[in-house]
Amino acid sequence: MRREPRVVLLTGSERRHRYAAAALDQHADVVGIVSEARANPSASPALSPEDRKTIECHLAERDVVESTLLGEPPAFPVKTLLQSPRGGVNRLEVIDWIRQRRPDIVVLFGASIISPSLLDLFPGRIVNVHLGLSPYYRGSATNFWPLVERKPECVGATIHLAVAKVDAGPILGQVRPNVDVCDRGHDLGTKAILAAFHALPLVLLHYHGNRLAPHAQRLAEGRVFRGAAFNAAAVRELSANIEGGMMSEYVRDAEARCRVYPIVPVPMEE
Repeated sequence: MRREPRVVLLTGSERRHRYAAAALDQHADVVGIVSEARANPSASPALSPEDRKTIECHLAERDVVESTLLGEPPAFPVKTLLQSPRGGVNRLEVIDWIRQRRPDIVVLFGASIISPSLLDLFPGRIVNVHLGLSPYYRGSATNFWPLVERKPECVGATIHLAVAKVDAGPILGQVRPNVDVCDRGHDLGTKAILAAFHALPLVLLHYHGNRLAPHAQRLAEGRVFRGAAFNAAAVRELSANIEGGMMSEYVRDAEARCRVYPIVPVPMEE
């Protein structure tokens, strides 16, 4: 008889994080949620008025798209919730709270980079949901930069084991979003979230049941992007790519283009 793994989710506090918790809770035994407070993203005051407006519009568009595609997820369930400040997942009292819930697997989505003490407490049992196709795009904004570089085939999500090096752990499965020729950047990014949390429960079930072998990453095949690299010029370039027919080009040749960037498929439905 199969048993769903006991899961603790370490996540943020925004709409996408509440959606993730609700989606995971439908198909897994979620015994704890740590929700870290997130600062509201905003443009730097040092920017020019034009650049600030570009970034603010980009962030506002993300909120509209997520509202449309993710809906209004329910609040985190109070009985399994621990609220924490940013970076709080590494506090000793939080780590002890996680340990007391006796999880089989700890899932990370939008939480702070975890400490070695947490990694050591659950060796081989911490799974990260990385928005981006690793190893091709690792680090920050990894579903943004592929579109700046005209590579929609590299938008997706990677479910992998957490290790000390960021986004470098062995892969359990990867997904690409279902795309439409009319999709813009935030549509693709939000669809990647939907695809990731549709696949995650089955990936966890197979991995917990020793029916899924992790695949080592070939890190030399990709790059790491830092948050400081994000800027208004890149936002404008992404928009120009969309307006210039990037999605039509991609949809026409999607199968061939995806073969250039192979991914690790998720398990088949049981």
